[in-house]
Amino acid sequence: MLYISEELKIEFQKAKKALLSAKKICIISHRSPDGDAVGSNLALRLPLEALGKEIVSASVDPVPENSIFLKKADTFVQDFNYEDFDLIMSVDCGALKLVAFHEKKPEILSAQKPFINFDHHISNNHFGTINPVDPAACSTCMILYKFLKFCDWPITIDVATCLLHGIYFDTGGLVHSNTSAEVMKVCGELMARGADLKRISKELFHTTPVNRLRLWGKIMERAYVNEEGVTVSAVNRQDYEACGTDSHDTGGAIDYLNAVPGSKYCVLLSEDEKGLVKGSLRTQRNDINLSDVAGQWGGGGHPKASGFGMPGKLQPVMSWKIMSGSEDEAHGTEISF
Repeated sequence: MLYISEELKIEFQKAKKALLSAKKICIISHRSPDGDAVGSNLALRLPLEALGKEIVSASVDPVPENSIFLKKADTFVQDFNYEDFDLIMSVDCGALKLVAFHEKKPEILSAQKPFINFDHHISNNHFGTINPVDPAACSTCMILYKFLKFCDWPITIDVATCLLHGIYFDTGGLVHSNTSAEVMKVCGELMARGADLKRISKELFHTTPVNRLRLWGKIMERAYVNEEGVTVSAVNRQDYEACGTDSHDTGGAIDYLNAVPGSKYCVLLSEDEKGLVKGSLRTQRNDINLSDVAGQWGGGGHPKASGFGMPGKLQPVMSWKIMSGSEDEAHGTEISF
């Protein structure tokens, strides 16, 4: 028996009513979409199209290679006309800024049309007119599985693959701490419906080109644990050029940094092609809330996986300490350059 809180049931009912009333719907995935953002978008799109709705999937950034095999993932658009739709929906956007389109289309937030905000991030501040948000869920695809069951809409093989894709990505291949017994049961149900776990696993975690490995090598080579017990590394645009990669190729490296024993948490700083520095944070500890840590720089996410972004570029700083011949560190001289 799936657990759905009374509050979520209320939002589900509002969302179902709004979706059934709409004819043309735009579903927005967050900027730099990942497996859950793409999977949840399409897991909603396919059943709605089966109901006769006209659906457009949108994101300001292209779908990553590891998700392009999903049905209709190759039809995402990078822009749309607000007036063409009866309803707007965002999926997996933990903060309004990740929607991105509202920056040039502020009318999205005018409440002239329903705006459904499906999400699972604790940082989500319910920016929609309807907000099926559940921070306890492992992924947005998990919420949508419950929503489709709530609506009694068919989960086809393609929909099951999209849902499992998002769940598998956001649980790190069913190994992160958000992998509960309920998650395993749902994954089993999706596989029973024909979800292609082998393809999902291969695309998400077992396909790494040589140039990406070279970039990861730079990240690992620069990794260090600072005085506060935080594992840190960084990569910039010059590194992408040297390796024949781009900022999207950093994905996956953070999991290796998170494996350093004794570390409080890890941070991977990376420049992107738009003049931003992004920080990805991960931890294995239960006494640290990374959403709060990322919030110091305007970011957010989950207690064990969060991120932030800010305009700028990375500048390396090296610090060495020259010690005296004795073992007393007080006599050392710190030199930074």
